[in-house]
Amino acid sequence: MAKFEIKWDAPEYEHREKGVSWYWISIIIAAAIIVFAVWNKNYLFGLFIVIAEMLLIIWGSRPPRVLNFVLTDEELSIHEQKVHSLKEFESWSVNKNDATWADLHFYFHARLKMPLRVIVPIARIDEVRADLQPLLREIEHEVSLLDSIEKFLGF
Repeated sequence: MAKFEIKWDAPEYEHREKGVSWYWISIIIAAAIIVFAVWNKNYLFGLFIVIAEMLLIIWGSRPPRVLNFVLTDEELSIHEQKVHSLKEFESWSVNKNDATWADLHFYFHARLKMPLRVIVPIARIDEVRADLQPLLREIEHEVSLLDSIEKFLGF
């Protein structure tokens, strides 16, 4: 039996509202790349850009699903579909997004794996910290270049 069990519901990812100008800028950049691809007679690359732009528009406007999370002393379960043993992780960190949500970043032992980012209500951070500290090392969160670019682009 688990020593602790913390359950919460949170969005799948941090959703940033995009205005009409965000979509127009995206379309203009994609069109410029397509013109460049056609000019170089690289039609396959042009087709790839068309498909990528359509996906960017669709995924950019889609609201996140609400997932349920369960954290125990042995594992992290995400929406009852993905289960990670805490033994897979080397360390973790917290990044507070706003007054409501924070990101928990779990860093894998395998260096080539991207950190697992889980959204947690700010009110539950102290509870998570108290239960995880004996099991995993908490480190200072460093914002990555990819995170900065994602926030800058509004995606």
